[in-house]
Amino acid sequence: MISVEEALEKVLNYVEVLEPERKPILDCLGQVLAEGVYSTIDMPPLDNSAMDGYALRARDTLGASESSPRYLVVVGEVAAGSMPAQEVRPGTAIRIMTGAPLPGGADAVVRFEDTDEVNRKLSGGDLSHIGILCQVEKGADVRGRGEDITRGDLILKKRKVLRPQEIGVLASLGLSTALVIRRPVVAILATGDELIGVDQPLAPGKIYDSNNYTIAAEVSRYGGIPKILGIGRDLVQSLTKKIYEGLDADMLITSGGVSKGDYDIVKNVLAEHGEVGFWTVCMKPGKPLAFGVIRKTRGGKEKKVPHLGLPGNPVSSMVTFEQFARPAILKMMGKKILAKPIIRAIIDDDIVDTDERRLFARVSVTRRGSQYYASVTGPQGSGILTSMAKANGLAIIPEGGKGVKAGDMVEVQMLDWGEEQGEVETSPVVSIVGKSQSGKTVLMEQLIAEFKRRGYKVAAIKHGRGGMKIDHPGKDSWRFAQAGSDAVLISSPDKLAFIKSVDHDLGIEEILPTVGPEFDLVLVEGFKKSKIPKIEVHRKGLGHDLLCSPEELSAIVTDESLETDIPQLPWGDTVTVADFIEKNFVLKSQGSASLSPRRKRVR
Repeated sequence: MISVEEALEKVLNYVEVLEPERKPILDCLGQVLAEGVYSTIDMPPLDNSAMDGYALRARDTLGASESSPRYLVVVGEVAAGSMPAQEVRPGTAIRIMTGAPLPGGADAVVRFEDTDEVNRKLSGGDLSHIGILCQVEKGADVRGRGEDITRGDLILKKRKVLRPQEIGVLASLGLSTALVIRRPVVAILATGDELIGVDQPLAPGKIYDSNNYTIAAEVSRYGGIPKILGIGRDLVQSLTKKIYEGLDADMLITSGGVSKGDYDIVKNVLAEHGEVGFWTVCMKPGKPLAFGVIRKTRGGKEKKVPHLGLPGNPVSSMVTFEQFARPAILKMMGKKILAKPIIRAIIDDDIVDTDERRLFARVSVTRRGSQYYASVTGPQGSGILTSMAKANGLAIIPEGGKGVKAGDMVEVQMLDWGEEQGEVETSPVVSIVGKSQSGKTVLMEQLIAEFKRRGYKVAAIKHGRGGMKIDHPGKDSWRFAQAGSDAVLISSPDKLAFIKSVDHDLGIEEILPTVGPEFDLVLVEGFKKSKIPKIEVHRKGLGHDLLCSPEELSAIVTDESLETDIPQLPWGDTVTVADFIEKNFVLKSQGSASLSPRRKRVR
């Protein structure tokens, strides 16, 4: 029996991002761009009016007020979608609608309400002249050419998830299609002699098949294309035939037939026709879970289709789908965020867990003031599907304990929050780690100064175990600020600065949203247990062993030659270290080997 993390790693290590396809933009909603989108036009294409009003020269409004209007001759009118027929000359104005191109000679727009037009109309006055009732600056209520988009700009990055607003941007660029990672086809098969279709009369000893429908709905919800194979009976020939019907798909999901019962034969069929990677996971519900591949030969070529064998009980099937099938589908679609949002909530009920497995308890989460609370949705049997219908989250009770008591704080995986809920463009993050006296703080200072010299906007994060003194001369936060960091954030087990009391030692993943997305690079000192990229500073005088395991490191900054395949950078050569970070993190984050036109380095 393996852990949830081990099982997920095995599943994700097997599936790959699928190939791209070009399709109409309205069909691309929720899919991932397979290429960066650059603009071939300026948007807006011309200077235009941001308001209904009068286009004029700003200098002709000098000194204008309600008590002392400036009168101009109206020489024409321009509507949105048409081009001006006249130019604005000194002492003249042209009536203009929102979005209409700005006439030649004009450099500002005065809104209707800041003129005497209404009074002139009510009194039947002459509209060949207009009184300007306020002074305006050059550029007032004018949208400049290329203000939104400039020709040649990278507008949407590769791997961007297309939401309605991105679809609109594509349309605004005159693009009717987009190249996106295609949606995976997922074949779905429920197994069991007791199952019947929902359109059949309910006979004694039978139950309606719900798993095919819930799994198909889950596949659709997360962007896949479900292909329901129907019901497989508890016979080797029946299952084999049904399974082979699904091998043209990108993934096969079955439910039932993976436990230790005499009639649970799915894993036996899989073992005969493929490979079984694992078949029990340390979780509840969902312990009997099979994963492997099924081999199929066609035209002399062998194809391997990943297979997830979910438990037959409907709740177990849904919970295991959320933990393993959903992330696999998202990865195949090219999504970057695979984990459901997790919040911390106060549990309203006692939850007993005595069998040493990680428990996923169905809960209803509500917010009271600034705090989340979670209530169990009734009996937690794995066959009680209505408990899932009442739930919007899964409370995660760690393995090895005895459960939790009412009033305890628990982590809750939110089922109804999308993976991308709250997602922002994130800055590239690199952690500098090392033993005490290795020089990691000095390297942080030097890297901040070097990246500032190159024209980047940099944030720095420090993790400390002891008490916190903020921005005192000589302290690390003060040193980072003096080096030029645009923002400095410090975290300790009981405090976060900017000042905020916390009830646990925050992980870097919880801190990064506080920093925000506007930085070109976030340099982190510490957080050696995090999963972010790490560069270890190593000194031979402190011993030959490393602080982190080799698979965790992106590079080593060292003053000796180590026997390792990890890139080694010379200790004391800040420019070389900065070049490595820039090439492998900053530029890759920008989606190109060249810099954005709006962000140029200063050498």
